[in-house]
Amino acid sequence: MSQQPRLTDADVVQYLEDHPEFFVGKDDLLSRLRVPHATSGATSLIERQVQVHRDRNIELRQRLSDLLENARRNDQLFEKTRRLVLALIEANSWLAIHTALDDSLRNDFGVHAWAMLHFTERQLERPLVAVRSQEQQRNIHRLFKGHRAICGQLSKADMAALLNLDTTDMESIAAAQIRGQDNHGLLVLASQDGSYYRTSMDTLFLDYLCDVLALRLQQTPVNR
Repeated sequence: MSQQPRLTDADVVQYLEDHPEFFVGKDDLLSRLRVPHATSGATSLIERQVQVHRDRNIELRQRLSDLLENARRNDQLFEKTRRLVLALIEANSWLAIHTALDDSLRNDFGVHAWAMLHFTERQLERPLVAVRSQEQQRNIHRLFKGHRAICGQLSKADMAALLNLDTTDMESIAAAQIRGQDNHGLLVLASQDGSYYRTSMDTLFLDYLCDVLALRLQQTPVNR
């Protein structure tokens, strides 16, 4: 007499997945089934299914809420960026570009401190900052280690140098290189929050802004 093959848990699971309507019309069977609960006692299969669907609905609602919140933040970022780019387009001198940046970064983006450094031998009117020393330029470039942008916490001395200050109370920094046809420099943003700018941050916005600045600085006279 041949021995009947023994069903495994996997066989049962596979059968129920292939026949999701199996319990239709089997109310008596459903009422006798019990599924161990995470806390204590037991609950019916229907109750367990309801709980599973409820948990999944909560998870889906949370995901939807996160997507909507992310979309809202992206809309706000786009609008702020649009206003800044339009202001940069309207600027008719390097000083006007600096003023547009200062207004946007402080008021729209809430940046605690910022600086734009120009690697040039030109005499620039304050608050424009010219870094004329080749050695100082090389020291700044070493901080980037071959990358276009850096984010995170640096030494106080390095952050002060990037902000063109003797000392600073900033705790984290984001900086990207401006690479124009005949003008080079840096845009530097800083925060008093040590975790605000992190090494894992995406620098897409900062890189984009530096591309716009490289073009506008090239097209705009230093003084007007």
